This record gives sequence, structure tokens and C-alpha cells, in this order.
Amino acid sequence: MKKLSLLVLAFCLVCSYAFAQEAATLGSEASVPAVTDETVTITGTIIDNICVGLQKPEELGEFVKTHPKSCAVMPQCAASGYAIYADGIITKFDKDSSVKITEFLDKEDSSLNVVITAKKAGEELSLVSIESQKEAKE
Repeated sequence: MKKLSLLVLAFCLVCSYAFAQEAATLGSEASVPAVTDETVTITGTIIDNICVGLQKPEELGEFVKTHPKSCAVMPQCAASGYAIYADGIITKFDKDSSVKITEFLDKEDSSLNVVITAKKAGEELSLVSIESQKEAKE
């Protein structure tokens, strides 16, 4: 039991460090301009904020390709909120949108590869709609 407690404590410390790193890194990267009420449609990949914070920015694109839905829906990952990765840019969703994304991902036929419509709210997105990307037919 003592080892489990130490492991959980270590995980929390790593996550805290990761979030601090992410905040410092994301502040210097390109992000959604601070425009309000502009509606955008984005095709990209949903990723939880814990996993975003644990990746080096230059490795995020490759990580997103292998990040499983089973990880994104884990309780601690869902609680961290969500972002969308598109065209090399990560953009976070507001808290209410993350709740909607959790509900979407709980559906069996949903996927992390999505098309979303959202309103820009400062540097965050406010979700209007979300749907899984249609598979390309050959």
C-alpha cells in the first residue's frame, strides 16, 4: 500500500511539472488568436490535456497518431479537459466543451479524429458541434 501511495504521489508530481512545462511552452507557440464569437470548423484529433502536457512539442504530432481513445477517456485524463490537434497546433477547449467531448467519446462509435465547429473564446474554443471524421472510401 505504501508503494502504491508513493507511485500516485510521483504521478501527481510529474503531472504538475508537465502542466507547468505546457503552460510555458504553449505561451510561445502559435495559438488561436484572441477573437471572440468567430465560428470555426476544424478537422483534427482530440487529445486530453494530461497527455498534451507530457509530450515535447516537437514530438506531439507523432504521439497524436498513436494516442488511443482508451487513454483519452480514462477518468483522470477526461478530468484534465481536452484540446484539438490540427495542422501542428494544439488548441484547448473550455471546461463546458470538455464535458461535451467526454459525453461524445463515451459513445461506442465515436473516435478521436473529428470535425468540430466551435466559437473562439479568447485562446480557447467553445464547442458547437462534434462528429467523427468520415473514413475515406477507396
